[in-house]
Amino acid sequence: MCPQGKSPKFGREERLVAGHSADDRSTSPQMKCPKCQVELQAKDDHGVPAHVCPTCEGVWLTPAELDQLENEAFADEANKGSLYVVTHQTELKCPQCNGPLGRFDYRFFDLQMDCCPEHGFWLEKGEDDAVLQIMGGEAARLKRKFKAEDAWGRYMAHLRSPSFVSKIKDLFGR
Repeated sequence: MCPQGKSPKFGREERLVAGHSADDRSTSPQMKCPKCQVELQAKDDHGVPAHVCPTCEGVWLTPAELDQLENEAFADEANKGSLYVVTHQTELKCPQCNGPLGRFDYRFFDLQMDCCPEHGFWLEKGEDDAVLQIMGGEAARLKRKFKAEDAWGRYMAHLRSPSFVSKIKDLFGR
């Protein structure tokens, strides 16, 4: 739960409604790292505008910026799945509202991240690379799945074809 008592948002639609654009960065007050309490610096992370801690190298991303990072590896929105379900609050504080961050398994993979349901996501050093790796793996998995489904569909169509059925009937003399 965020400090205003609202429950976390689920899925892409809600996350984008609560999301902020990169332009919001320029109008927001200086934010502090949830871990180090050092001022975050505006930088690009994998081509995505973000706030980076110069000490621990953690990254603060708005929902729109996390979506943009994911799109670097996997832009198929309809097949990304649920983003998060918060499992518990942490001692870390949101750089924007100072409310407690919630811990969750990123898209139900073995990657724990922290979030403020209203403002964004805190990624520890290297978790941005892990997000790209997970999304790249999802893209490859989905491609394999669709290829297998297409092959199965062609095989089943072949089995149902009149010429195949006729050959089987001829084989058994019916």
